[in-house]
Amino acid sequence: MINAEIDREIKDAAVLIVDDNLSNVDLLREILRHQGYTNVRGETDPRLVPDLCREHSFDILLLDIRMPHLTGFQLIELLRPVFGDDYVPILVLTAQADQETRRKALEMSANDFLTKPFVTWELLQRVRNMLQIRMLYKETRRQNRELEHRVDERTHELREALVLSRKADRAKLDFLAVMSHELRTPLNAIIGFSEVISSQHLKPPMPPDYLDYVKLIEESGKHLLDMVNRILEYTKGSTGTMVLEEKAVNLGDLLLCCIDKLAAKAQAKQVSVMFKAQEPVWALVDERRMSQLTLSVLDNAIKFNTNGGAVTAELSRDQSSIVLEVVDNGPGIPADIQARIFDPFTQGDGAIDRRHEGIGLGLPIVQRYAQIHDGEVELISQPGAGTTVRVRLPAERLRASGPNDDGTATGI
Repeated sequence: MINAEIDREIKDAAVLIVDDNLSNVDLLREILRHQGYTNVRGETDPRLVPDLCREHSFDILLLDIRMPHLTGFQLIELLRPVFGDDYVPILVLTAQADQETRRKALEMSANDFLTKPFVTWELLQRVRNMLQIRMLYKETRRQNRELEHRVDERTHELREALVLSRKADRAKLDFLAVMSHELRTPLNAIIGFSEVISSQHLKPPMPPDYLDYVKLIEESGKHLLDMVNRILEYTKGSTGTMVLEEKAVNLGDLLLCCIDKLAAKAQAKQVSVMFKAQEPVWALVDERRMSQLTLSVLDNAIKFNTNGGAVTAELSRDQSSIVLEVVDNGPGIPADIQARIFDPFTQGDGAIDRRHEGIGLGLPIVQRYAQIHDGEVELISQPGAGTTVRVRLPAERLRASGPNDDGTATGI
């Protein structure tokens, strides 16, 4: 079926014979028509051929070399810009059998040549071979155009989908920001009045069991407020509304302060936390957000560690970056979770029963804070072999020491 279709395309191919001798044109036309070719045209004036090729699409040219007004070689030169990047094979027919003519014909982009007088079967075979290549070329171009069209359509669809996705993400972030902002007011009231009641300044005194309830309300309110603040902080970073309050900060002291804040949690799980530092490291950062970044990384290392585990926090610097590295010897993170660990609301253990508290914004916020400080976060983990979180800040943020008396930071 395929061979029959190719054969039909070859026999329907547009053939142009160019020869100043009308008898040669008629002979070639009859040979081809007798073989079944249906679209054969002849031309004896080579000067008319360029315009003819502009008006009509030909699949092969049978071209004589020695002609008045224009030689075959000159005509080939004129046809190059006409054909452009299209592949139109040229079969040169010449009575000159010398090597120089053959060499020049091939160098001038002719695809093959025959010496007159030619043998009919050889002419037909060469024409057929060249037309087979021509048909394959046309089919390849058709498929490429179709593929390009499909790619363009798909690209357009993907661009539209991306725009819609970004709009949806922005709407989600705006909703979270509004919701978080509106929740803070009633939560502040709940926490504030709970603190007043639990202070026992009210008369008559509250029964002990009621006092326990009030403290539970206060603790729950603070926990919920912390989650709301995290969501609000994440949305600020995602929408580009976060403004850094930068100053020179001793990162070693900041790291030790964060370790102290988490000492009770580490002690409850019997997790040892060790601090390493090569030398004091001062950097131009937003102290509050850098502290939150460090607390989140350390908190994860303790929370997801096993009882009796160990965490090492190391601070170092080199010519290219400041590095904060936190390593734990916990159970590690499954590979499927690692692929989306920086996506918001993803829990490191990946369990449906949520063995650990939290809303899955710890590492996304860490990444966001690192990025707004022109840095990056790298996570390395292997199930059963612990997890390493490495935060890198550019060396441009290094400072030799703390602020001067006038409040400006000292440069290196």
